[in-house]
Amino acid sequence: MSGSCTSSVDVVTILWERATLIPLAPRTIVEATVIGSAAPCENTLNPGDCFRAAALCLLGNRFVQVLNLDFGLTGVAVFIRII
Repeated sequence: MSGSCTSSVDVVTILWERATLIPLAPRTIVEATVIGSAAPCENTLNPGDCFRAAALCLLGNRFVQVLNLDFGLTGVAVFIRII
């Protein structure tokens, strides 16, 4: 194959936790990993930040959530954006 790949993929993985087992309790970010870019949402991905705010920012900036594993007190979410 010849030619160059013109699309790029951004991936954001977020490990989150809840303070209690109450299903609607706020989730906070434990760790976030970015492959590529999370622009303009980088400032919402710090440990201790609200998971919901980060997810809304990512979803509002062409990311799609492709995985959401909820284990009660902890979970993992993966978002991708193809440019």
